[in-house]
Amino acid sequence: MPKDLKKGTDTDNAVAVVEPVNTIVIANEDLSGDFEQSDLLIPTIRQVQKTGELAELHTPGSWVLNQEELLSDGSTPINLTVLTFRKFFSENIEFGDDQQPRIAATLAEVQGLNGTTEWENDTPPSFVPVGEATVLVEGKNEALFPFEFEDSRYALARWTLRNTAFKRAGKKIITEARIGLQDGLERGKWELSTGKAEYKGNKWFVPVLVLAGKHEEKFATWANELGR
Repeated sequence: MPKDLKKGTDTDNAVAVVEPVNTIVIANEDLSGDFEQSDLLIPTIRQVQKTGELAELHTPGSWVLNQEELLSDGSTPINLTVLTFRKFFSENIEFGDDQQPRIAATLAEVQGLNGTTEWENDTPPSFVPVGEATVLVEGKNEALFPFEFEDSRYALARWTLRNTAFKRAGKKIITEARIGLQDGLERGKWELSTGKAEYKGNKWFVPVLVLAGKHEEKFATWANELGR
């Protein structure tokens, strides 16, 4: 039986099941077809750790856009505006494992996969929270920062927060969305820099995210339209 067919109560009949399709609207008459979020190439911002491919190109602790443009050495804050934030759950597999982690959008889906999100005695959770933020980051390179507002230039980017980054920065975004930025995440004027964490002799760099104030109405409206 094809994958998109499921048997109904009458075993002699097959019922077609139409899976929901999440499409996006692109306001350009030169394009046609159904487009998804995955069709968009959005730059990423990442923090350079002591090991890995980025450490060969940039100083550990620094922040880079799309693995190439240095945003900050980590000590100078980056001006950041969070537009959207999505929380999901990723399977907690051992580092270096070639297996692709399973993804769950909700706690209910985690339970459906017989997963856990809390420690049970000495057993770690089988799924951990991950945050994915769409942000506006300020810069100067016209080629990489194509959006202009008054005298400043910006780039849209995706920032994925895992492990300590989720605890240090992701939870701060969620908290402010609940308390101080109820009128919209785009109101928040954030500063992003670098700090250090240590556990059992291991040291690594972590994000330091500070809500420095609120944007004016004009900027917030512009940013919100840009992030849709």
